[in-house]
Amino acid sequence: MLSEKLKEVDRGIIECLSKNARMTFVDIGKTLGVSDATVYNRVKRLMEMGVIKRFTIEVDEAAVTGKRTRGFMLVNVKPGSVKDVSKHLVEIERVNEVHEVHGSEDLIVKVGAKNLGGLRSVILDVREIPDVVETEFLQVFKTWKG
Repeated sequence: MLSEKLKEVDRGIIECLSKNARMTFVDIGKTLGVSDATVYNRVKRLMEMGVIKRFTIEVDEAAVTGKRTRGFMLVNVKPGSVKDVSKHLVEIERVNEVHEVHGSEDLIVKVGAKNLGGLRSVILDVREIPDVVETEFLQVFKTWKG
């Protein structure tokens, strides 16, 4: 199993990079008590193994997009139509994420808009998609992590 193959140093590197993808190999090495060359070689190996898939940044979505009001839609669809409905959802500009789930709902959709009027508009757009049976909207008041 892959997780058994990861050594303590590998886990430390992953933890450091997860907190700050811009952390230098020198700083990671100092934190973990190994050389920067060791960090370089381990990162290279982790990438080759597919453990590290990419390096990315975390963006303040509201600052970039102006979408200050966010929420989640719980969507139920007619049996067998999750794929078709999802294809419609990803085309809506204010839809940020679409997740197929197992439970009382079929899809969870993250939406964002500049104001409540924009959210109302996206909710109405989703309800107009063929095969959407039922929706529920959950307004985000505060994000604690994400």
